[in-house]
Amino acid sequence: MSSSPNHRDSQPGLELAPSSDPEVVHRPSDPYPIAVPGQAPVPYANGGSLYTVDGSHGSPPSTYAYANGEKALPPQSSVFESGTGAAAGAASRKKLWIMVGVLAAVAVIIGAVVGGVVGSKSSGSGAKAAENSGSTSSPSNSSSTDASVNTTAVRPLTRLSVTGRRLAGDGFTSRLFWQGGDNHIRTSKYTSTGGEWSTPLVFSGLDAKPGTPIPATIYMLYPQFEVFYLDSKNTFRGVNFGEDETAPKTDSIETDRPAFTVDDGTKMSAYWPYIIYQNPNSTFRRQVYDSRGRGYFNDTMQGWFNPDVVPLGDNRTGIAVVPTVKEFKGPYAAGIAYRDQDGRLSVFSFGGDDTGISWDTGSPNVSIPAQTSIAALAVGRPNSNSTNTWILYQDEANKIQCVYQDDANGWKGPQEVGDADAGTDIACLTESVLDEPDQILLSEQTDMRRCYYQYKGAIQEKRLTSSTWIDGDTIPMQ
Repeated sequence: MSSSPNHRDSQPGLELAPSSDPEVVHRPSDPYPIAVPGQAPVPYANGGSLYTVDGSHGSPPSTYAYANGEKALPPQSSVFESGTGAAAGAASRKKLWIMVGVLAAVAVIIGAVVGGVVGSKSSGSGAKAAENSGSTSSPSNSSSTDASVNTTAVRPLTRLSVTGRRLAGDGFTSRLFWQGGDNHIRTSKYTSTGGEWSTPLVFSGLDAKPGTPIPATIYMLYPQFEVFYLDSKNTFRGVNFGEDETAPKTDSIETDRPAFTVDDGTKMSAYWPYIIYQNPNSTFRRQVYDSRGRGYFNDTMQGWFNPDVVPLGDNRTGIAVVPTVKEFKGPYAAGIAYRDQDGRLSVFSFGGDDTGISWDTGSPNVSIPAQTSIAALAVGRPNSNSTNTWILYQDEANKIQCVYQDDANGWKGPQEVGDADAGTDIACLTESVLDEPDQILLSEQTDMRRCYYQYKGAIQEKRLTSSTWIDGDTIPMQ
C-alpha cells in the first residue's frame, strides 16, 4: 500500500500473511469494563450444596410448651379438693399423697424427657458436625467447589485455553481464557518478569453459549490474540485483540467466509494457523488460512503422503494440537492428540512433508476414559528439529496424568500430575512461533511448561520442573 492503512476498518483474522500490508488493531479509546461483582457461591446443578449447614435442630419436642421463650410444664388441674371435718381432712391427706405421687411421677417423666432431648440434641449436633466435616473435607479425587470460589467469576467445569509467546531479551507472557457462571468469557495475563496475574478482562458483549469451547492462539505477525467460541446457536465465532487492548474486535473469520455451525459438544483446540474440531462423522476438521494462494480453507484432516489415511476419534473426544517441528514454517507440520475409537490415546501428524519427525515412534499405549479432556505442550528438542511433547488427560480416579516423549526413545508414562475436579477441562501452554515476519524457533527452554485445570472449583496451575510436576499459582478470578 502507498498510504498508511486505516487501522479501524479491517480486523485481521485467521491468516498467516495478508496479501497486502497488515492492518494493525489500535487500542480503543474507551476502556473495557473489567470489574466482576462479587456474589455468593451457588449450588451445583447436581444438587450438591456449597453452603455451610446452619446447625439448627428443628422444632422443640411437643412434650413441652413454651411461654415467653421459657420452657414450662403442661398445665395441671388443682390437686386440692374442698371438704369438711375428718373426712375432708382424710380426703385432703389422701389427695395430698396423690398429689405428691403425681408430682413425683411428673418429675420422673420430666427427667426422662429432658434427658432424651438433651441426648437427642447432643446426637444431632454430632451428626451435624460430621456432616459439616464431610462437606469440607478434600478427598484426593474431589470434584466439589470450595465455598470461597466465586462461581460467577469462574464456571464449574469451564472450558480452558492458554497461549503465550517469548519476550525480547528474557521471559515470556501468556493469557489464560475461561468462562464465568454468567457465560462471559474472561482472560487474565501473566508476565514472567513480574510473576503476577492481571485483573481479568470480562468480555460481556459476546453471545457465548454455556460451556463453549474457547480455543485461543496468537497471530505473531502483529502480535494479537485470536479467540474462538460458539454462540447460543452453535455458530462458530471469533474475536481478536492486541496485547495492550482491553476490548475484542470481530475477527475476519466471521466476515470473510459464510457462517457455519459446529457439532454440539465437540471439543476444539488451536495453534496458529490451525483450529481443530471434530465432525459429526468422527473425522477432524481444520480451519486454516493459506497466504500462498488459497486463502481461507477448511478440510478434513488427512495424511500428507497418503490422503486416504484419515484419523477417526471417539465421539466428543478431547483434542490437543501442537507443532511437531522446532522450525515451525510452511507447510507447518503439527499433530493432534485425541482418543481413538478403541478408547486409546492416539496422535496423528499432519501439515507437511516433514510430518512425523517427533511422533515417528507411534502412539502412546494407554487407555483413557471417554470424553476426558486432553491437552498438550511442546518445546524444542536439543540438537534436533524435533520437539519434546507432553500430553495430559484425566483418568477414571479424576487424577491428571501425563504421557511424554522427551527424546528419540518413544513415549513414556503415565506420570501423575495431581488431583482435579471430575470432568475438568485441561489447558497447556506452548510457545507461539511462526515464520512471519521472521522465523522464530520453538525454544528449548522449559520455563513455559505450564498446564491448568480446575481443582475445588478454582483454576490451578501446574509447572513441570526437570522431571516433576509442582503446584504453581491458583489463578485469581476477580
